[in-house]
Amino acid sequence: MPNKFYVDLHCHPSLKPLGKSFNSNSTKGKNSNNHKNNNSLYHKKKPHVVSKLFNIVTTMTKFTQTDLQTLADGNVHVIGASLYTMEKGFVINKLKTGIVCDALSNLAMGIGKKRIDNVQEHQDYFSDLELEYNFYKQLDNQLVDVKGKKVKYKLAKSYQELAGLKEEQNDFTTIYIVLSIEGMHALNTGLNGENSQCDEEEVLRNLDTIKNWEHPIFFVTLAHHFWNELCGQAPSLSGIVGWATDQEHGLDSSITPLGYKVIDKLLDDSTNRRMLIDMKHMNNKSRKAYYQYLSKYYALENIPLIVSHGALNGLKSHENPVNEISIGKQFLAEEINFYDDEIIRIVESGGIFCFQLDERRLIDDPKNIKKGWTKHQMKFNQSLLLWKQIQHFVEVLNARGHSDIWDNMAIGSDFDGVVNPLNGFWTGQDYASLLEYLTAHASSYLKSAQCPLMDQNKIDASEAIDKIFRWNALRFMEVNFSVREEALLV
Repeated sequence: MPNKFYVDLHCHPSLKPLGKSFNSNSTKGKNSNNHKNNNSLYHKKKPHVVSKLFNIVTTMTKFTQTDLQTLADGNVHVIGASLYTMEKGFVINKLKTGIVCDALSNLAMGIGKKRIDNVQEHQDYFSDLELEYNFYKQLDNQLVDVKGKKVKYKLAKSYQELAGLKEEQNDFTTIYIVLSIEGMHALNTGLNGENSQCDEEEVLRNLDTIKNWEHPIFFVTLAHHFWNELCGQAPSLSGIVGWATDQEHGLDSSITPLGYKVIDKLLDDSTNRRMLIDMKHMNNKSRKAYYQYLSKYYALENIPLIVSHGALNGLKSHENPVNEISIGKQFLAEEINFYDDEIIRIVESGGIFCFQLDERRLIDDPKNIKKGWTKHQMKFNQSLLLWKQIQHFVEVLNARGHSDIWDNMAIGSDFDGVVNPLNGFWTGQDYASLLEYLTAHASSYLKSAQCPLMDQNKIDASEAIDKIFRWNALRFMEVNFSVREEALLV
């Protein structure tokens, strides 16, 4: 494999180009092989000075972050591309529908007014999911010329297909895409908010369809931003988007009877098509119910717990919300972030925790971020936000006598979703720089006389951060996204 490549287990390369494809009936749902067209997965819109300043002031991101041109330029060779059928709660909100609502939604997501109109009008989330899946399939494994460079992406059917990662980076660049789904409203639930009444047979039939897709889904988030009739969601929206939308219904709900049926079908591995469940966006009540359900019905199956794009809240537990580790006092102490006792659960399940590169999730108040008057100072201070999360993660494990405390973390940026990136690390092209700064933070920490880690946990700083940006995610896929030998013989 290349010496320096990166893995991002959660991002949304298709959100903007698929949205832009609706600008014309002739391009709707079509993935252009011309990178100059904004309905292409390869279309790159660089973060220039004005768009960076706009992001700093508004927290909204108008440039592209994980278009495949950017990923190729940044040596991001493996991604978890999250299929996301946009929820109506974003585009039918407190402002109802109309010019102001459409303008606000487009400002926040950059998908185009005609796509917003489409989401407001359609009555089938599942068809929308299939549309996005087909958007990826159109140029799967096809070489595209991008400014004189040959690039392609390949939808991976298993970890075994990543074996070509080294060989296929010589004459051209290959980006391997592992598919996931964000929000099981995609099964066609939650269409009408608190008044929703889905068709259970249709929901389970849609899930059967997904499990028979040509390209397996690695994992799914059961919840997302709004009530979906399956489980309760955590409060997640803030700023102008939070002001305009209404997440209230479902915030105090747990997993529903239909939710458990969906969980069982997702975890069914009888055809080697198990889809793991990502706990991001589930509220605490639903997460606790999920833990209990696994303990009762799946105790012998070693189901790994996943957080595909998360952050820590620094609190010991939901029942005992205190900061056992002082650095956690600086974190965003909200339910959407994860508690110390959940770190233990995730690691002991053989799971993985992927850090989201969203400034709003990493700190209690952005006003507390140290100001930097040079580019270096800015990047040092911004990367420190992520480093403190990593430090907290390993100290929680170390305090409980765990070894291999660096082995269950990865990156799940959530880029090209509705996120506010760390200033200076705007896109997937900035991972090399972020790795460099994090390695410096790790080195200072590990060499400090105040470092509380046991000797066996004081590994080389470069090795520690390399695990987070590459090796942990690949190892996790090798264990959990591999085709069994008996399946290979069929």
